[in-house]
Amino acid sequence: MSGVAAHEVETRPDDPAAGLSPTARRLVAAARRLLARGGVEALTVEAVAAEAGVYRDAVRYHFGSKAAFLAAVVDSLAHDQSLRAFEESRRQAAGSQRVRSLLAGDRGVVADQEAFRDYFLLVPLVIRDPELRSRVARLYDWYRDLYVDGLRGSVRVDLDTLELLASLMVAVTDGLALQKLLDPERVDLEALFGLWERILRRELLGDDEGEGVAPGGGGGPRR
Repeated sequence: MSGVAAHEVETRPDDPAAGLSPTARRLVAAARRLLARGGVEALTVEAVAAEAGVYRDAVRYHFGSKAAFLAAVVDSLAHDQSLRAFEESRRQAAGSQRVRSLLAGDRGVVADQEAFRDYFLLVPLVIRDPELRSRVARLYDWYRDLYVDGLRGSVRVDLDTLELLASLMVAVTDGLALQKLLDPERVDLEALFGLWERILRRELLGDDEGEGVAPGGGGGPRR
């Protein structure tokens, strides 16, 4: 997972990472390293600036607030994989291949246990801070929109139903990632994603056939 290297994938007009400067990306990468080494207690503004090798007030200068900065860190945990999965899905034929492509991306994201470990470390901060909670909620809007835009026009359901299913797709990805972190030996992602694909194909396409997501994920690692 490359996380902050958003310049490596095509950006969308509403991309939350599109406006980040090179220094802002260095700060996000520094926060990821600190989080991995020392948990959320290590994420002070001073420590992040020192880790990135920039001046002390760089976080506020480039992000405006610590909440905006932490929202960018949360986004970095799955941004590039999600965007690549969306782009790959748009290259597929309409219908079952697009569903499979998006789920292959989700499978790759769930497999990145380090990124999800960092995400779940940040969740208590997100819940407690109103500004951060609002910013991360908007990130979830963006991720749901990737699913909707990836499938729009290629499925039989109306837009309202597609948006509901997109919310479920996000929930399944986050939920399976948590279960895999808690019980890595017993949670069978291949079987679970195979079943999830069959459910989605039935709901989205009226299709009861298909073998499920190919082993190993593929399609580029999402949140």
